Amino acid sequence: MPSLKEIRGRINSVSATLKITDVNRMISSAKLHKAQGSLNSFLHYKNSILSTFYDIINSLPETNIPLMTENTDAKKVLIVSFSSNTGLCGAFNTNVIKKTVETIDRYREKSYNVSLYTIGKKVYDGFSHNRDIELENVPSDIYDHQSYTQVSEIAEKVLTMYLNREIDEVVMIYNRFKNILTQYILEKKLLPMTNGDIRKDSYPDYIMEPDRKTLVNVLAPQVVKLAFYETFLESLVAEYAARSSAMQAATDNANDLLGELSTQYNKVRQSAITGELIDIVGGSEALK
Repeated sequence: MPSLKEIRGRINSVSATLKITDVNRMISSAKLHKAQGSLNSFLHYKNSILSTFYDIINSLPETNIPLMTENTDAKKVLIVSFSSNTGLCGAFNTNVIKKTVETIDRYREKSYNVSLYTIGKKVYDGFSHNRDIELENVPSDIYDHQSYTQVSEIAEKVLTMYLNREIDEVVMIYNRFKNILTQYILEKKLLPMTNGDIRKDSYPDYIMEPDRKTLVNVLAPQVVKLAFYETFLESLVAEYAARSSAMQAATDNANDLLGELSTQYNKVRQSAITGELIDIVGGSEALK
């Protein structure tokens, strides 16, 4: 049986850990609330742009948009994986790495040349020792600023690579937020752009300057950048939710362990007191 000193040491250690997990939980919850607000505000803007973009496309007799043109001889794919810079968020980063490996294997089975673009230190660390893949990492301070300008610059590089035919497809892998307890891994094709969201019903008769085709080709890269930034924000919201949930679970476990240690401490202390009383009574009887 452990001594009172050993139990007190464990209680102090668990109490210190409890303070850390509880503070991290509160910080993550506050960041989650702020990130959700940013995402919701951004989605209103993005959806308005998308609605106008597809209205214009519907109004064209034919569409010939480079970013929507699929290369039938596609053999080069760029995978963009989003993770966090730090841990303490459960299986958040592990799921991204696992899904990225599965996607790489799937494309290689189709004889694709695969390159990987990592956004987040954890996914980069997961592949940094793999010399079998072309790897590029985005500076980790992107999560400090969460700036649309900085994220759109990354998207611009990807767009340039695609238009120069350095790559034929772009796929994004990230965690998507469902609720505070659930985040699910998602694979989404960024390029070539799909027309699956194009509405087939009536559209407003816009008066435009310049002409519609020119305007569509100007808007298309902006739509890609918006999709890239939306994915970045989705991953960020999911990260804060995963960390908040993980820290809540750790806090609950620490509280349970403190309860068990306190009970054990009281039992050992009571046993020690009982032993001392028996010794006193025994000594008293011996003196009679």
